[in-house]
Amino acid sequence: MLGIGGKQTLDSLTRDATSGSVDGLFDETQVLNTACAPNCRGKCPLNVHVRDGQIKFVEPQMTDDEQYRRGCLLGQSHVQRVYSPKRLKYPMVRSDWSPGDPNPEGRGEGAEFEQVSWDEALDYVAEEMLRVREEYGPESVFFHTGSGDNGMGTTIFGRLASMFGGTQQGWSIDSNVGIGFNRVTGYGYFLPPTNESEDWVNANTIIVWGSDLLASQFQNDASKVLDAMESGAKLVVVDPVYTTTAAKADLWLPIKPGKDTHLALAMINEVLTEGIYDAEFLRERTTAGALVRDDTGELLRMGDIDGSDDDRVVGVHSETGEPVPLEPDTYADVELFGQYEVDGIEATTGLTLLEDHVQEYSPEAVADVAELDAEDIRTAARWLATRGPGGIASSYALGRYKYGHVFGQTYAILLALTGDYGKSGTIHAQHPLGASLSSGDYGSPEGAEGAQSLRMHEVPDALENGEPYPIKAIYGMESNMLVNQFPDRQRWMDLLENVDMFAMADIHRTPTVQHADILLPAAHWFEREDITDAWGSHPHISYRTKAHDPLWDARDDYYIINDLGEKLGYDDLFLNDKRAELEEIASNDDRFDFDELREKGNVRIDVDVIKYQDPFPTDTGRIEIYDEDQPVEDEGTVLDLPRPIEDRTTDDHELADEYPLMFMQKHSKWRIHSQWADNAMVRKMNPEPTLDVHPSDARERGIDEGDYVRVYNDRGEVVVRAEYNEGMQPGLINIDQGWWAEDFVEGSLQDLTHMEVNDLAPTFAFYDVRAEIEPAPDVDTSMYTDPESADWLGDYPSEGDAQ
Repeated sequence: MLGIGGKQTLDSLTRDATSGSVDGLFDETQVLNTACAPNCRGKCPLNVHVRDGQIKFVEPQMTDDEQYRRGCLLGQSHVQRVYSPKRLKYPMVRSDWSPGDPNPEGRGEGAEFEQVSWDEALDYVAEEMLRVREEYGPESVFFHTGSGDNGMGTTIFGRLASMFGGTQQGWSIDSNVGIGFNRVTGYGYFLPPTNESEDWVNANTIIVWGSDLLASQFQNDASKVLDAMESGAKLVVVDPVYTTTAAKADLWLPIKPGKDTHLALAMINEVLTEGIYDAEFLRERTTAGALVRDDTGELLRMGDIDGSDDDRVVGVHSETGEPVPLEPDTYADVELFGQYEVDGIEATTGLTLLEDHVQEYSPEAVADVAELDAEDIRTAARWLATRGPGGIASSYALGRYKYGHVFGQTYAILLALTGDYGKSGTIHAQHPLGASLSSGDYGSPEGAEGAQSLRMHEVPDALENGEPYPIKAIYGMESNMLVNQFPDRQRWMDLLENVDMFAMADIHRTPTVQHADILLPAAHWFEREDITDAWGSHPHISYRTKAHDPLWDARDDYYIINDLGEKLGYDDLFLNDKRAELEEIASNDDRFDFDELREKGNVRIDVDVIKYQDPFPTDTGRIEIYDEDQPVEDEGTVLDLPRPIEDRTTDDHELADEYPLMFMQKHSKWRIHSQWADNAMVRKMNPEPTLDVHPSDARERGIDEGDYVRVYNDRGEVVVRAEYNEGMQPGLINIDQGWWAEDFVEGSLQDLTHMEVNDLAPTFAFYDVRAEIEPAPDVDTSMYTDPESADWLGDYPSEGDAQ
């Protein structure tokens, strides 16, 4: 507690107490169940200690399973978020905005706002939404959400969007790897499913690929990796940066950025060359032995042989030489390698095609390309294939290169060769799926128009060109993406000038909120009742008990949406009672009881701890090593088998000479995306953004450690302080993501990024960026040396009476 709040927190605890002892104080404290649920891999149940109407202390809550009792500094520092002076306090309207005269050029950092009542603010929002619907159609109203909270807010918001007929947001972030994996297994979108982390202790080899687990998700996942290592597991880390996780590894592979598919193909080469594949698994659960027609490139089917409509794929029996169908999850003693003629049709097994394909990706060849040691590549492959169950904890980072989906395809095949599916101790992603609450048909109420959907990369065309339809009004919540987290920030700000009304509900005055016309102050998580699931974390559903009423004039998102719905004419869409609404949502999920959840604070729900035990949801019911659909990427590469494709990471890229450094933006332990960026306590330890640069790159450019530098490319620039980091390989630089634009002396890291996406799995490529650095001209850095006073912890307000 004292580590979070220090002496000021202790003073605030004792100032009204009759006893100076800590025991006396806690006798008067009420302990409430709640949960932290930003878009991190923790989503930890928490206990909130409340005394005299104020939150005093936050700690991890006991779950029904001790191994999931976790918490981090950020989650336990919520007291600073609740009582932050930077919170949005009152509904506000931009001074130079009015319906019909939006003056979009007035949006931005210098915009001024006037306080209005809730009724006035929601009248403006509703009237503009109705006007836009009448003039352009309901789809021209964009219901924008992010990942700022994992409560029921977006579920409730989606119900309103569906009734109105507006446009909701699909994702173009972090879906590369999962979609590539899906082409092989039928599973995956963001990342593929993996065994719940409690089973990771049974893994004998864990390859953490592109993730710094021990910095960004140490609550559950990293702790389980350490448990496995204590039980004898080998840890391999593939990462171009010497991270906290790499420091714990038995083997670190400091791969050159963008060469991950090359490395995975080299590991496939090693497994096949050494014959250390799992032949039984390949025959039972994959199409390794399925024949591929030489004439068409399609899988041979029983119907091709007997003229029937039997579409089962065919292999050659290893003893009789006869064609046999391959059924899902059924062992078939078929040849895995070779070329055959069946009923006059020349065909080759899928595994033979793969073996021939990877010949050019030997460990020696890839070692040169990826700047690795060939024997280290062999070691990683052999550990994975020969030490029993294990797997690859792949991360989103691989998908932040433009063609990252090919890596997803490649490592799905690699794990099939080693038989690492459907068993205890197998791993397929850096975090498990955890628990997702099923809301049933709640989001599709009777009489609903139904919402349209545009993926993030499609929204700019709608804003700029009206394709497939114009977007003229935006209501956003739980998001700081539009003006802070999305790539090519300057373009988004320009595009917002085409919008007549932009309203944002948020807890804090983020850069995105600052660019809105109407500001709606939302309640902090601890100021509202809610249910949170634990997608991407652990198998629990949690309940949030309201600690006190919202401060100032903030409101629970539910009541904002409820009242907006009424102003739009939907009098019966919501129940006007948050608890009753939560109970209705929860009634759609029969895996837990609502009353039990409220009483206990969290309940474990039934999820499969071990994944991939059923037939795969592919056309064959098996892992499909060869893709007969032969998808073609936008630059012409056919992906019947995985082939490396690179964009800006290639040495001969057209920008390589002018911008020789690869630029990335790692996750930081000090923030969850852009949340906590304005947290006073966190900023004491992480006061300003910095550029991680290898000393050799810095010295070559006349940059000393601590100098302010200009990072720039053909898109924009940002000024930050340089920090020597020998853990960065030469040629690679980093600014941790999540900093707000206002935290930089000039520019923003998202001024360097672009919105180019691939064709098959359109995903923003945050790491596929080139840049150059130089000493910055004289800059004013007083914003760091003379910061605003944060000496407010002893004077925060009580209950909902703050003024």
